[in-house]
Amino acid sequence: MTEKEKELEQKIYAAWLDTIYWVASETKYRLLDAAGSVQKIYEMEEGQLAALMGLQGCERFGQHRKRYKPQRVWNYLSETGVGYTYCQAADFPGKLAGIPDPPFGIFYRGRLPDEKIPAVAVIGARKCSEYGRHMAEKFAKGFAERGINVISGMAMGIDGISQAAALKAGGSSYAVLGCGVDIVYPRSNEQLYRQLIENGGVLSEYPPQMEPRPALFPPRNRIISALADVVLVVEAREKSGTLITVDMALEQGREVYTIPGRCTDSLSMGCNRLIRQGAAVAVTPEDIIDDMLWEPKLKVPGKQPSVPYAGKLSQAAQEVYNVLEMLPIAQDAIVAKLRERKSTCTIPQICQGLVELELKGFIVCRNRQYGRLRDDL
Repeated sequence: MTEKEKELEQKIYAAWLDTIYWVASETKYRLLDAAGSVQKIYEMEEGQLAALMGLQGCERFGQHRKRYKPQRVWNYLSETGVGYTYCQAADFPGKLAGIPDPPFGIFYRGRLPDEKIPAVAVIGARKCSEYGRHMAEKFAKGFAERGINVISGMAMGIDGISQAAALKAGGSSYAVLGCGVDIVYPRSNEQLYRQLIENGGVLSEYPPQMEPRPALFPPRNRIISALADVVLVVEAREKSGTLITVDMALEQGREVYTIPGRCTDSLSMGCNRLIRQGAAVAVTPEDIIDDMLWEPKLKVPGKQPSVPYAGKLSQAAQEVYNVLEMLPIAQDAIVAKLRERKSTCTIPQICQGLVELELKGFIVCRNRQYGRLRDDL
């Protein structure tokens, strides 16, 4: 039997062990230390199991062993397109091995992150502001264009926004789920889930068919931060769950950056508090790239194309766009700004320009206020 075949054989037993979701990673490592290999864990006698897991754990382990065979479990994973690796396998992410409470194994769809490629975990509020959305897209796009992987949790808000932006820019992104990798959660991110599998991967320490539960999400955050070299907090309230990931990142020795916000914005309170506590500030993706000395490792971004749509927009639309910012403002404020710039556009022309920009995807209108969606005009 070749070394590759031996590793596969052990993976089959490890995958079987990792489908026993109620056995903690710490216990699985303890079993592995005692047995020497995952196959020998499977073959352990009840007395030895009871000494390591207790009588109740031993009984439940035995029931699982009688009900499921390792090859059956492995065949199911293969048939459903789920990959698996564990702590003794050559392809197990090295970044996970040295953290406190490392996962015993990882189930995945798509592919595992290449550890030679720099990675940033972009995290933040689920109910983000337009400012947060804009900054998440800006940073994720900037990272993706330089070949930096974006890691997050595929959640609503900043997580999903940043990952979608990275993929749209032609980059790779990886999501760590708080459920099985065969479950799309939230359902609204199903398209993103499919794209991640094609251009990155979705990962979980939980076995397939494991439904999302609140208790499963905080532990997965340690994997998000561990897979990254840097954690970037885009928006967070003062008592946000995002800060759990920050604590884990600091414990793992990861660099933490945050995007500052206005002192009056509740969604920026957590970020501003982190800055007071010593977190680094990032205003552009280049701030992080320069600090981490990544420049020699990264691909040179392509020359930015000249404005592709400007020539097709009316003069009024171009003038209107130039006074808009990412934070939405009302039409009256737009008119006032144009008058300050001595614009000769009439009110009907301004209204027509706003409609034109919205139809072409350059701005968004919410609650009768207009803000930029893109920066390439």
